[in-house]
Amino acid sequence: MKTKFLVFSAIVFLLLGLNSKEGVLFFFFAVHLFTLSIGVILLKFDKKLHPQAGIQTLPPADPSES
Repeated sequence: MKTKFLVFSAIVFLLLGLNSKEGVLFFFFAVHLFTLSIGVILLKFDKKLHPQAGIQTLPPADPSES
């Protein structure tokens, strides 16, 4: 949902930049939102490739060994 919102809002800002007389600020926001959406996509891809492993506890210490 976040990714779709970022991409669609970037497209809207790109269209606003193309249709306005001085659209430099709109182009800035379009590029900014595109880079954020790429970051979110890569973060989701990374989490899918490397699932979080459970925390493994050490076995209890044997007092007779010390």
